[in-house]
Amino acid sequence: MPPATVSRNRSATDTLDRVTELSPTLFDLGTRADAENRFPGESVRLLVEAGVARAPLPCALGGDELDSRTLVALVSTVGAADPGLGLVVAMHVVHARRVFLDVAGSAAVAEAGRSVAVGSGFVSSLVSENRSIAPARGGAVLARAVPAKGGWRLHTRKRYATGIRALSHAVVAATIDGEDTPEHFLVPIDPATTSIEKTWDVLGLRTSGSDDIVFDGTFVPTDALLPPELVSQSSPWWSLVLAGLYQGIAEGAFRLITDGGLPIQAGGAHPAEVPRVRHYVGEAALSLTTVRSLVDTAIGRHTEGALTPAESAAVKLAAHRAATEVLDQVGRAFGTASVWQSHAWQRYFRDLRVGAHNSPSEDVALDDLARQVLTTS
Repeated sequence: MPPATVSRNRSATDTLDRVTELSPTLFDLGTRADAENRFPGESVRLLVEAGVARAPLPCALGGDELDSRTLVALVSTVGAADPGLGLVVAMHVVHARRVFLDVAGSAAVAEAGRSVAVGSGFVSSLVSENRSIAPARGGAVLARAVPAKGGWRLHTRKRYATGIRALSHAVVAATIDGEDTPEHFLVPIDPATTSIEKTWDVLGLRTSGSDDIVFDGTFVPTDALLPPELVSQSSPWWSLVLAGLYQGIAEGAFRLITDGGLPIQAGGAHPAEVPRVRHYVGEAALSLTTVRSLVDTAIGRHTEGALTPAESAAVKLAAHRAATEVLDQVGRAFGTASVWQSHAWQRYFRDLRVGAHNSPSEDVALDDLARQVLTTS
């Protein structure tokens, strides 16, 4: 796929429109992949062809350099069709936009960016090594980068490798031998020195394909070491994109009723004629309005440079809570039909609930927000 040659605004419209057109296909592919607990590789191919991989990259690298609002909209649109795949796109949008922000001092990072722009794959971050006690909650990073001529060699196993089968590069956290603080490296997923193990068998977000990856001596050149500010999880961009994902999940679930999915009621009554159903739908619509307003306002503040990391984390938390209310009310509108594993509502419900574990967690978000309030009051 050649680098984009269309204007930035034209590209933004084209990419979002193409992904929107793909939504029914992504939904069908994701439904089957979720049921079979496998990664929807065909969906990734379609998204790369639609321009999603190059969307957050700078124009100088062949990317489209789309604005924040369009990037969040892409995540929401994919998330509405396939929430697990939406998480993969969310992580790509988060990391690709930051990692490739300034490549002037790194030939390795620039080369990686150009590769992603022409369709090599997505980018994500690999930090966690345990099933619980993630580094963001104080868990240790045991991975080591062993010095080698011209750089380092990585020896480690990383868990929760979101979308690992769609990645061509990853930001890998490891401690350089002889040092105490973990560093972050942009590492190519080299089949010769890496192996992926199928370990992802969880309640929700199954189509994120967050399996384990093992690095066995993968070489990392010196200029692939990333500045800390490019990969910090405290950036407001991280939480804002995840809030957009939660909006997408809520939109997808709500669409189950607005697309005529509610069954005819007892006695042949249309759902709109039944007060109980109208109540649940009204509650869902109210909560969806809250999610939309939260994300829209946060994007505006982020564009103005006014959104703090604490506020962004709070938006992520509030969006998840409001989206959860959307899901609950949609389920009640369908009634007991929704509790069957075969019902489309089930996947949205499971995926959103599991999404609550995405960093930053609820206690961290609340604590950071309280600290901001108390130190500025």
